[in-house]
Amino acid sequence: MKMTMKKIAGLTLSAVLAASMSITSLAFYQQPASKKGLLISQQELFDDILELGVDQVICNQASDQNPDAYLPLAKNCKYSQVTLTMILLNRSGAKDPNLLPVSSPVDGVGNYAFNSMTPEGEQAVRNYARTLAGVYGDYVSNWVIGNEVNDAALWDYNGISDMDEHAAGYAKTFRIFYEEIRAVNPEARVFIPFDMRWKATNDPLRYPVQDYLPKLNALLKDTEYGIAWHPYPVHFFTKPEFLDDDGISFDINTTPNINMKNLDLLTDYMQNADMLAPDGSVRHLILSEQGFTSACENGEERQAEAIKAAYEIAKKNPYVDGFYLVRQVDARGQEAAGGAFGLWTRDPDASRDETPLAKKKAWYTYQSLEE
Repeated sequence: MKMTMKKIAGLTLSAVLAASMSITSLAFYQQPASKKGLLISQQELFDDILELGVDQVICNQASDQNPDAYLPLAKNCKYSQVTLTMILLNRSGAKDPNLLPVSSPVDGVGNYAFNSMTPEGEQAVRNYARTLAGVYGDYVSNWVIGNEVNDAALWDYNGISDMDEHAAGYAKTFRIFYEEIRAVNPEARVFIPFDMRWKATNDPLRYPVQDYLPKLNALLKDTEYGIAWHPYPVHFFTKPEFLDDDGISFDINTTPNINMKNLDLLTDYMQNADMLAPDGSVRHLILSEQGFTSACENGEERQAEAIKAAYEIAKKNPYVDGFYLVRQVDARGQEAAGGAFGLWTRDPDASRDETPLAKKKAWYTYQSLEE
């Protein structure tokens, strides 16, 4: 019945789009019907979202795109009663170069930190935040500022190696986005994204979350920030299973990673008094990115089983608000490395990456999962 109602809502979309442009921003949060979420590969695949029975959709809005690039998706989500989460990324081709912390691209960097380190950069970040909040304030419930910000080597690069200095820069950026987003929608939730590395790593630019998160918490404790976690399996490019992950322990003082196997460690940690939100509640948590590959022997069956097991863990944890699979359709770059994370295979002959070819077993498994 839930899926039917969404389809009916989708059919009425064209009748309300024109009127929606004149609606002023109001406080709102689209409470999802379940924790089941997915990163949409293309806006044109929204009907597939409805058929899957997904109640939460995530998308990547980058600084090299037009600010209204995802407005069609945002409107589809609103009028189909699907909760929309938007990740804000800073890329080398940013339309405003002042958003970037470097003057030219750096080899090997995926995403850059937003430049709040100079007066020009700070103003550019505020202008960008205000623009996005103005475009999507009536549509986006969850906002994620950056990607895996504890990884200063690849996903939040700004040329700074000192952890304290890096944390201060991110906290300043987060607060700007937080202020502009909440000025438009006081009920919007704004999240800090982390990878799964809990303890020290061999790379000094990949900060362990056990050290980095307390620094951000000290700087942002007065805000209602939430946590967006990426609980990938240890060997996520070679196998989908996670319950047998070697080295992952149930002791927060010894485990190198926190993923779906030991997720309770994170939610237990979030209940510590110093980590609570200003009103004394446990901060919101979404599992905003995880993938389970099918590029292995008996891969489709193993992927489907891993997704089901992971979702059941998320469903039972009362502190998890959303569970987002990382790919609707296999992506060429990830697939080449062994990460066939999609619910669909991709068409290798299509000119556009992530063009769906065939549903995997995982598609039907995910469709069947209910809250």
